[in-house]
Amino acid sequence: MKRTVKQLSFLTLASVAVLSACGNTGQENTENNGEEQQILNLAADSEMDTMDTTISTTNFTPMNNVFEGLITYDLDGNLVPGNAATMPEVTEDGLTYTFTLREDANWSNGTPVTADDFVFAWKRMVNPENGSGYAYLFSGIINNAEAILNGETPVDELGVEAVDDKTLKVTLEKPVPYFLDVLTIPSYFPQNKAFVMEQGENYGLNADNVIYNGPFTLADWDAASGDSWKYLKNDEYWDKDTVILDEINTQVVKEVGTGLNLFESGELDSINLSGDFVAQYTENPDFKTNGKAWINYIEVNHAVPELANENIRKALTYAINRQGFTDNVLLNGSQPIFGHVPNGLAKNPETSVDFREDAGDVVEYNVETAQEAWQTGLDELGTESISLELTTSDSEDSKKLAEFLQSELQNNLPGLTIDIRQMPDNSRLDNIKSGNYEIATSYWLADFADPINFIERFDTDINRGNYSFEDIDALIDQSNQQYDDATERWNTLIEIEKVALGEHYVHVPVYQTAEAYLEKPYVKDIYRPVFGSRSFKYASIDSAEKN
Repeated sequence: MKRTVKQLSFLTLASVAVLSACGNTGQENTENNGEEQQILNLAADSEMDTMDTTISTTNFTPMNNVFEGLITYDLDGNLVPGNAATMPEVTEDGLTYTFTLREDANWSNGTPVTADDFVFAWKRMVNPENGSGYAYLFSGIINNAEAILNGETPVDELGVEAVDDKTLKVTLEKPVPYFLDVLTIPSYFPQNKAFVMEQGENYGLNADNVIYNGPFTLADWDAASGDSWKYLKNDEYWDKDTVILDEINTQVVKEVGTGLNLFESGELDSINLSGDFVAQYTENPDFKTNGKAWINYIEVNHAVPELANENIRKALTYAINRQGFTDNVLLNGSQPIFGHVPNGLAKNPETSVDFREDAGDVVEYNVETAQEAWQTGLDELGTESISLELTTSDSEDSKKLAEFLQSELQNNLPGLTIDIRQMPDNSRLDNIKSGNYEIATSYWLADFADPINFIERFDTDINRGNYSFEDIDALIDQSNQQYDDATERWNTLIEIEKVALGEHYVHVPVYQTAEAYLEKPYVKDIYRPVFGSRSFKYASIDSAEKN
């Protein structure tokens, strides 16, 4: 379990690069019985390199809208059957899942989606010869995946089997409570073997060299020159009656200023905002924000003698006015966070209460408490002052955060000096991983809707703060064994967070990120989850409001 979750979490960094894209497709659409066509115009941050789900590490939003896995999310963020006809049958030991596929699940060329399509795609993912970027997502989850990736076991031994055309049996390495959530990630989507083999090296490199089983199909796109593309409603999709949009036109827009011009001229219906543009448009009636399961915090290196002192860490935790930063500096809907698991990620399996509400505030802003802990820590260390280096990236927002933290900590903790060290974000991350830092701005973005995705970061084998606490490790191990008791596991996860942040002060939570954007009022029901990809399956244009 530790290894599984640890490997899964690397997906977080890639998630930051997920494209926010969509468009029309390569098929001709009907006139909708004379009705005005539903056409949405959007921007993407960057080009797409491939639509091969076993290769791409960035194009999750486009893939999420033209393909579909066994399980998906509805408009309310609930797990529901996708290409599976029903939720799976699961054995009592939690190791074997049996899925029955929909009889009307088809590829865009009319070919039925079969269990073999999943077997083919999954084996292609874990085949070490293919070097799939997200192959580790299977390791420790699907039986034998890790051994296959290490070259110790043949690919055919992967724990997935096509019992018949419409029955798929999956065997896990160990019980994984969040397995159904993982199935919503494109790495677990199917591929039609005959079509993929026919296309050879060209598969996934242009719209015509792919077939689709999701709500839309792709058109007018080529990886070599594709700075725009379209999506068209997929008439072979099993749930096509739910899909309202006929087309989604997408163009790559890398500069916010350019996107704003296109939005204001009516060429785009929605555009993301960043930097100083957020503050400029907060009073605009089209301004909106959406919370993300993305937390920002201060990583603390316990190997630094001063930071090995619990009272010093406690002082850092209590000395920051998080609300002041989100309200007066960011202005984009981000919220202060007083724990590690973000709001909106997961709900209590028994009461449906959000984890953040259930767990409450584990820490707080309290200068008096901070200064008491600070003085106690200084006395224990036998010193009157401490200097710490704050490592951060060189982006505009990171600079703002670092300067705010420097001011808060120095003003509220007498005798503390904070020196800021800026560098490119990949260098910042490398320094943190290698332990070459004292304190550092850091972030974590959810891979899937389970608190363990964040809670496991406290484990001795996983954390980057060079700390080890037996009580934390024991509780994490306990939660791993509670896969068959969702309520007890939930309570254990809450306890882990309280012990890690409220007793050991392993790092300092700061805020939960939100995305800011402008969107025309006639755009309805784009699914914007707190984590993962946007979905346009339920989206529509209110023609009356537009005209």
